[in-house]
Amino acid sequence: MRATYPNALARTVRCFFSEYLTEQRGVSRHTTLSYRDTMILLLRFVAISEHSDPATLDLDAISPEAVLAFLNYLEQERHNQASSRNVRLAAIHAFFRYVATHVPERIEQAQRILGIPFKRTRTGSVDYLEENEIRAVLECIDRSTCYGRRDYALLGVLFNTGARAQEIVDLNACDLQIDPPSQVTLFGKGRKRRVCPLWPQTAQVLKQFVMETQLDSRSNTPLFCNQRGQRLTRFGIGYILSKYFRAAVIKCPSLASKRLHPHCARHSTAMLLLKSGVDLVTISHWLGHASVNTTNRYASADLEMKRLAIARAKPLANSLTPPDSWRQDASVIKWLASL
Repeated sequence: MRATYPNALARTVRCFFSEYLTEQRGVSRHTTLSYRDTMILLLRFVAISEHSDPATLDLDAISPEAVLAFLNYLEQERHNQASSRNVRLAAIHAFFRYVATHVPERIEQAQRILGIPFKRTRTGSVDYLEENEIRAVLECIDRSTCYGRRDYALLGVLFNTGARAQEIVDLNACDLQIDPPSQVTLFGKGRKRRVCPLWPQTAQVLKQFVMETQLDSRSNTPLFCNQRGQRLTRFGIGYILSKYFRAAVIKCPSLASKRLHPHCARHSTAMLLLKSGVDLVTISHWLGHASVNTTNRYASADLEMKRLAIARAKPLANSLTPPDSWRQDASVIKWLASL
């Protein structure tokens, strides 16, 4: 049997994932997995479109037209939002930036694919819970059981730190400092390290939780585990939040129009800090934002803060007084024409 050798696509994909991303760029495992999933979807789509085996595809098959067709497939058939489409396109761009550098004969193809623009997305409103709604969720936890005490400690850390779900998942016992000054070390996107202070109440809950579970504060043992004794997952955190949110809706009717998910808890912490008078720069560092511009949206999210701001401002009496012509002439069209 004649031996087969990897073609340009196979060689480039292998080097991109095994050498470039991990060794040269040092991206996180989550980024690598996201890029991998995009490449799998893309190669399967192109193979089906060309009625061929993915193993036989070469770089020629990944044309700009094929990429555009793939992006349309994501939106129209997989019903992905524009934001998800953009995530997939970012991974494809990263791959073809590598192609342009390491496979120079493909630079024109790479440039055309890199020229495919991201789709504009609609900026949604910030979902968050008020302080009384957070308390309602916490009060629904049955702390008489060991899992209830775990969930109470988990949600306490979540609302205290505003951590991302993955940051909570990655927490180990050694990342926790219960003795004053109480704090927790979080590792965010790109393995960026930040330290968040803990409220005394949160620290006390964690102290009891650590004593009950007999965690070694110097070990890399996961701080929060599931019923099988394994590290809790992001989906597990989402399930826990949903469970207590549904119970809290009965006691707190204002929650009926909202939904609680891990990022909503993060937004809730940001809004709680903002309403307490904490400046945006501090909140940005607290949440681990790469830029304070990301934090600025919280400043425009709260309607009550806007009401208080307008109440403190002096009314512009003269400019708010209707002109005489408006009062004398009931015709809006005539008034407008006279301007």
